[in-house]
Amino acid sequence: MVAESPFYNLICKHITLGGNKVKKTMLLSLVLTVMIVVAGCGKNSSTSNNSPSEPAATTSAEAQPSSSSAASESASSAPEDQPAELSVLVFESPNLTAQFWDGAIKRFTDKHPNIKINKIVSPDLDRTKYAKQLLASGQFPDVLMSIDVQDFTNSKSLLPIDDKYLSKVPGAEGNAINGKVYQLPWGAQTIPYIYYNKKMFADAGATEPKTWAEFLDVIAKLKKAGFTPLLNGGGKDTWATTFLLDGIISTDVFTQDPDWVTKRKNGEVKFSDPLFKNAVKKWKSLYDSKSFNSDGLSIDYSLLQDAFLKGKGAMYPMGSWFVAAADAQKDIDVGVFTVPTDDGSIVIPYSVGGPASVSASTKYPEAAQMFATEFVTDAQNVVEIVKSDALIPLDGQTVDYQYSPLFQRVIDLIGQGKKVNAFSWENGDASMIAGMKDEMNKTAQNIILGKSVDSELAALDAKWEQTSARSK
Repeated sequence: MVAESPFYNLICKHITLGGNKVKKTMLLSLVLTVMIVVAGCGKNSSTSNNSPSEPAATTSAEAQPSSSSAASESASSAPEDQPAELSVLVFESPNLTAQFWDGAIKRFTDKHPNIKINKIVSPDLDRTKYAKQLLASGQFPDVLMSIDVQDFTNSKSLLPIDDKYLSKVPGAEGNAINGKVYQLPWGAQTIPYIYYNKKMFADAGATEPKTWAEFLDVIAKLKKAGFTPLLNGGGKDTWATTFLLDGIISTDVFTQDPDWVTKRKNGEVKFSDPLFKNAVKKWKSLYDSKSFNSDGLSIDYSLLQDAFLKGKGAMYPMGSWFVAAADAQKDIDVGVFTVPTDDGSIVIPYSVGGPASVSASTKYPEAAQMFATEFVTDAQNVVEIVKSDALIPLDGQTVDYQYSPLFQRVIDLIGQGKKVNAFSWENGDASMIAGMKDEMNKTAQNIILGKSVDSELAALDAKWEQTSARSK
């Protein structure tokens, strides 16, 4: 019971109800109520007087926003600006060195210091193979550079890029697969052109061919002059085997049937059909006539490029990225022409692509998409990739760069010819099904080793059907 204070006794003596004095026990609750109210008033008074031991709560709008302004501030603090740590898979090549990737990453982290980037380097140029290994081991990176997207769509391993990021990237929608974009482009490539040693051509009395017949004549002249006409590679980089084959298929097949890959998906055409088979046989005839270097299957991509730059062969079928290496080599004068066609028309195997894909399992989807987007749109990155890898800018891109004569020739040829998809380098819905690029490379190497075109293309058709059935 509450102690009988003077205040309590005073109330008891003077308060009456209906003429009768109120009993002490009846007044207890009233007294308690009054005491609590008084105590509460005393505390509020102390706070408003800014007691040094308990600072007053700030009430200015600037320091403590109202509930509505706080909500607005929260909304403006985008999720991608929150702290994040991203793993990014890159690959290093003679053109895209460690310094290129490090510089691009640093520019991003300087702008976004709350985001940490851990660079993962593919052990070789086959970053798709390495990405599959990382996926299988539960270490799939948050962002992946220049992988074959088709190899990861069935497993739903990649995140469709949000529209708010797509709108910032020129040409992004062109790489859609079933209406969704999984890889952001940042330029185009021609795959392949044929680069040639001008001095060797002059010594052999050869000029740039336009028709296939003229091309064969050039090969004969180069042989007579003691030069190896064509260079090819392979080794651990099996994709380096098929550059000229890809070009012949693009010019001979896609000019007649631009939707050939789509029809192959629908079962309307086959590799063993005459149109495709004849293109492969045209390529094989160059091996039969010993027009290539004999060590092709034992040298990888880097050694192949080095062989041409050191004058070990006269012609080098390669993607347009080779321009950067050619320009950097001052003791060789390099020319370029398109893959010759039967009728002499100019055909451009053209591929629009880019590096950046995002993992569907990333913990930081906003930060990952922001990194991917800024990587392909950053002005300095674009200039660096044009300079170091001769990437051809897309419509809507402005690049402050002075093209070399060789690079300008590559671009000028695009305007003179008919664009078709670059076989085996297609993107989006035009891509072959997962795994078939590797199978095509193996098929080419088997043919080089002596297996028949007919049997290899039949086996390739069978592999396509098996792979397609598994993905359904």
